[in-house]
Amino acid sequence: MARPTLISLAKELGVSRQTVSNVINAPHLVKESTRERVREHIERSGYRPSAAARALRTNRTRIVAMRILSNLGTLNGSVMDRYLHAVTEALEEQGYHPVLFAAKSEAEELAALTALFETGAVDGAMLSATNPTDTRPAELRRLGMPFVAFGRPWGELDAPHPWVDIDNAVGMEEGTRLLRERGHTMIGYVGPSNGAMIDRKRHEGWLNGMKGVDVDLEALDMVVPEVTQRGFEAMQVLRARGATAAVCGTDSLALGALSVLYESQVDGFLPAQSIIGYDDSPVAEALGISSVFQPVEQVAPLIVAQLIAELENVGGPVERHTLIPSTLHVRQGRALPVRLG
Repeated sequence: MARPTLISLAKELGVSRQTVSNVINAPHLVKESTRERVREHIERSGYRPSAAARALRTNRTRIVAMRILSNLGTLNGSVMDRYLHAVTEALEEQGYHPVLFAAKSEAEELAALTALFETGAVDGAMLSATNPTDTRPAELRRLGMPFVAFGRPWGELDAPHPWVDIDNAVGMEEGTRLLRERGHTMIGYVGPSNGAMIDRKRHEGWLNGMKGVDVDLEALDMVVPEVTQRGFEAMQVLRARGATAAVCGTDSLALGALSVLYESQVDGFLPAQSIIGYDDSPVAEALGISSVFQPVEQVAPLIVAQLIAELENVGGPVERHTLIPSTLHVRQGRALPVRLG
């Protein structure tokens, strides 16, 4: 069966090709009775407009570029997987589509975005993993490329571009307070050592949660590479210093810390009820560890709305700078031994 076209649809309906085109692209130009009749026929026919023809006509592709970030072999890659899925769904609901690419550095990412934009392959970009030395926003503004960012502009707080971010400190403070409610006072912190601003915010959440507790916080503060074994080693040090619980900057570190508590149990406390993780990975759920959840499914529609407002010059009630709190998923723990060799 031949694929329906504007010409074949017009012929079947007894109207001009331009009328069918107007119903699709400028419905306000067609009187209501004709518009509804044409729309019903289009739906029955299964007609799909040509993306290539539309791009030529409008000088827009409705395609958005996004870089895929490596999860570096940790347990926490599921967060960006969820984000990509949610953003793709939100884009497609609005008639846009993502094009994904890999890049080893921000410089490579900028080069790829520049090439895609200057050749007309994409309309705009969605950045992620912003940082204080980030040059991408300024370079894309210079290029004239519309973009939004998942992550606040740490090094340029008055930056004009739209962004959505998650407040990492809120959930970590909530987790620290949960441990205090469960009877702990010697609560350590085990966090990643890469110096990212999101990690600093998680550390800040622990400090906020420990306010009013008369303990030596410096002795309870451990910053290590994000490897499960290093979480194990850090918790061994904390236990030697009297810590009975810990909040961890990632679930990878939490898994290592949990293993120590199974080997060196604290009277009156279940091991899995004495650890807080971050990113709420499937492993945290399986072991019953309370972990901080990043609501990227809330981020996606907001950031897509921001980008469409940039692309289509839409004014109105689109919030340009949005900070969403992280939340703690509380679990009661499982009596499962988890030991590292």
